[in-house]
Amino acid sequence: MPSCSPSSAPTEAPSKPTGVNLFYAIWVEGNEGCRNDGDEPDYMAVNPTEWLSSTMEACCKKYFVGYLYDACMGRYPPDHDDCNVMLFYPDWDGSNKNCLDDGKEPYYMLSNHQYFLSNTREECCEKFYYWDFYTCSGTTPELTHGEFYPDWSGGGSTCLADGNKIPDYMIGNQKWFLSTTLEKCCERHFYWDINDCLGTTAVGTDKWYASYEDQKCVQDCSGAPPCGGVAEPWDQKYTSKEQCCKGQLSWVAKCRFK
Repeated sequence: MPSCSPSSAPTEAPSKPTGVNLFYAIWVEGNEGCRNDGDEPDYMAVNPTEWLSSTMEACCKKYFVGYLYDACMGRYPPDHDDCNVMLFYPDWDGSNKNCLDDGKEPYYMLSNHQYFLSNTREECCEKFYYWDFYTCSGTTPELTHGEFYPDWSGGGSTCLADGNKIPDYMIGNQKWFLSTTLEKCCERHFYWDINDCLGTTAVGTDKWYASYEDQKCVQDCSGAPPCGGVAEPWDQKYTSKEQCCKGQLSWVAKCRFK
């Protein structure tokens, strides 16, 4: 089977190994090196923390010195496209925000490498940091439903369009959370405080709405009575005071005269 570290004159092109395989040392004269083709001897497989490594560099440093180290690393250049020279693990003991490939994973991860280690950063991030995948992987999401999103972090009524700061859970449901314009975002997510969201001054409609505290109908405007201030979005509005009294304060006998 082709491996990530083929012989000096391979008959087949090297291919990516399947699954997650650790690196082990080969002590064949003239072909010394480290491989991760999954064919390590059984005594190595049952004691991975002693014999196996998560990166080629760690394996070469551990088992080969001097010119043999250079030969070990040279058999599989780090920029090779066909195979992995390092594996990724979740950085739970550090920032706990991304995956690392420095070969310094805890022993318990090495002992259960099929679960804890991944061939690519994206695979590791998807498995262990799926809720913050784009921060972990350092990739930029594709926005398909606009770039405006509701900002609930500060307790205000604001929509933002700052690109990479969109929370991952919103990226996962762009149809609901994202909007193509500020107006659409404010209307959907802050309809009760839309003027604050838009950064505009509320203007009344001059229609009538009920003031239950005063048990009378007032006009949707700012200023002296009959203005009662700008109505809230949830207030039912009427074209006349009579309609308002009939529709909202029918039990108040003198509503029309207040």
